[in-house]
Amino acid sequence: MRNIKLTLAYDGTNFCGFELQPHKRSIRGEIEKALFKVFRTHPKIINASRTDAGVHALSQVINFKLKSSIPTSKIAKALNSCLPEEIRVIKAQEQAQGFHARYSPKTKQYEYLIFNGQNLPPFYRKLVWQVKPKLDLAAMRKAAKILQGKHDFSSFCASGSDDKNFVRTMHKISIRKRNINIWDSCQLSTVGCKFEGNGFLYKMVRNMVGTLVEVGLGKRKPRDVKQILYAKDRKKAGRTAPAQGLCLINVNY
Repeated sequence: MRNIKLTLAYDGTNFCGFELQPHKRSIRGEIEKALFKVFRTHPKIINASRTDAGVHALSQVINFKLKSSIPTSKIAKALNSCLPEEIRVIKAQEQAQGFHARYSPKTKQYEYLIFNGQNLPPFYRKLVWQVKPKLDLAAMRKAAKILQGKHDFSSFCASGSDDKNFVRTMHKISIRKRNINIWDSCQLSTVGCKFEGNGFLYKMVRNMVGTLVEVGLGKRKPRDVKQILYAKDRKKAGRTAPAQGLCLINVNY
């Protein structure tokens, strides 16, 4: 049995998320269909992250085991010919038998993009959250420092989670201005909120971003974040930021 690792990129706009849901279009569902077309079998797919509906990925990782003589160098091209245009296999690699996409990562990185202004070019509407009032980035950075480290993040976990352990370690949270562009004449200035940790709870990043934005708008003080952590109560934290601004950008092994 070969242990195949795939690195995927996808636009999550039109999907219910990575996982299967009845009568809905999912990333896993499309991958399973492509795998069957290429290999004529249904291998068990293990994924590094369970991205939610509308969330994107630049570097989602999956692995599966199967018997096949297809060279690894041809797997990406074969699968891409069967996948919808919103999903692409960036790389295919053969790994040792012990490699596990979900349990082998050391850290994962997500980035959330905010457009802080009045006139959002329509080309970017599915990639950013538009927040019109000016954000106080210095206050947001102070609040983000409180979230760094090892904590119980119950207050930032949405209901419906099947997690029993809510302790995670946030190695680094950065908030910075950055530019993205499709064409030279359509450059967009955004606020990028990047999170690197050993794991994330259900909608945890979006809940942290929603809280940090409330700090940036002056609705909360940076020190309030410490009390939110201690409360271990989702109702104490801020709103859930919209899905379209979030992207899984890296899984480090």
